[in-house]
Amino acid sequence: MQRIKHFSLILVATCLAIGPLQAAEEKHDDSQANARGPNGGLLLQQGDATVELLIFEKGVPPQYRAWVTKDGRVVTDDIDLDVKLTRLGGQVDTFDFAYQGDYWLGDGVVTEPHSFDVEVTLTMDGKRYRWQWESHEGRTRIAPDIAQQAGIATAEAGPGTIERSLTTYGSLTMAPQQIARVRARFPGVATQVNVSLGDRVNRGDVLARVESNESLQTYALRAPIDGIVIDRRISNGEMTGEQPLFAIADLTTLWAELKVFPGQRSKVAVGQKVRLRAEGIDQKSTIRHLLPAPGNAPYTLARVEVDNADGTLTPGLLVAGDIVVETVDAPLVVDNRALQSFRDWTVVFIRVDDTYEIRPLELGRSDGTLTEVLGGLRAGDRYVVENSYLIKADIEKSGASHDH
Repeated sequence: MQRIKHFSLILVATCLAIGPLQAAEEKHDDSQANARGPNGGLLLQQGDATVELLIFEKGVPPQYRAWVTKDGRVVTDDIDLDVKLTRLGGQVDTFDFAYQGDYWLGDGVVTEPHSFDVEVTLTMDGKRYRWQWESHEGRTRIAPDIAQQAGIATAEAGPGTIERSLTTYGSLTMAPQQIARVRARFPGVATQVNVSLGDRVNRGDVLARVESNESLQTYALRAPIDGIVIDRRISNGEMTGEQPLFAIADLTTLWAELKVFPGQRSKVAVGQKVRLRAEGIDQKSTIRHLLPAPGNAPYTLARVEVDNADGTLTPGLLVAGDIVVETVDAPLVVDNRALQSFRDWTVVFIRVDDTYEIRPLELGRSDGTLTEVLGGLRAGDRYVVENSYLIKADIEKSGASHDH
């Protein structure tokens, strides 16, 4: 954690040093002023022409509105007005205008983020007027070496498979066939006992030696399988009988028995994929069996094979099982680690060279790992996956606004 904090400080300091592009900062050429017109729009003046340009978004999707005057007189026809927006990454949005009775209306929606290089062109009475400036928001620059030190990593947006799941709960058990019980072949006295509870044995190891009552010959009791001694019922000098003396369990494979209740049963079938989660376990498997619950309990047991080759898991451990009940191939998905809240949006941060910028998203289905993107991002965009919160912090530190 200390290392991440250290990288965060480096990140902020470096970005300040190279001059971050602050949100909604408007840089105009010599003919461009910062003044606002009577309708609240940006006032563009050049010679005898004035254009008041506003992104209007009260009660409607964001749209361009403009008011044009020449020598102070309102112009309502015979002009050609267009706005070209060049976004980070090269996307260009162009708006043509038509008069609506009170203002000139741009065709189309000014999509978020409202961060672009703006070019306004007006042709009126055979004369051409042009204005250019930068209007950036939710954008910052980070040197590549600093981004690498801070662990900022990106991925390419593209198609993916979303697995919708149903969460169930249960516990780990041993299968009966994985337990071997060892009895004495002939009644007699245990002259030597070699193993204790919890000992690991291999097939053929001598567990004990017994002297037969009839022949007075000593014979060996050997382990029939590899496993762990989970029960011992004999000590040196004791008489053997018909009861098992040892129980050995093969714990390299366990079984998760997940409770599937009646309202879930129609969605669950043998062969479905399952992600098992618990302390010390996060692995994928499949449903091998569906069995009635013991004692007429009102649920079905979904049995899932669990790899325990390292022996770290024990029977009785409570587990959660996410059963995959639907698989959806989505044309565009993002890694959930990339998602951040920003204003009223859920966003990712795209990267173009050493510049990062927000992309508000319209999201669809999610499986907790991937989320479907319905709008706001294009296939092929590179977006920040690892440590995206550092980008958010840097943009917020720059005082990002939403000013037009």
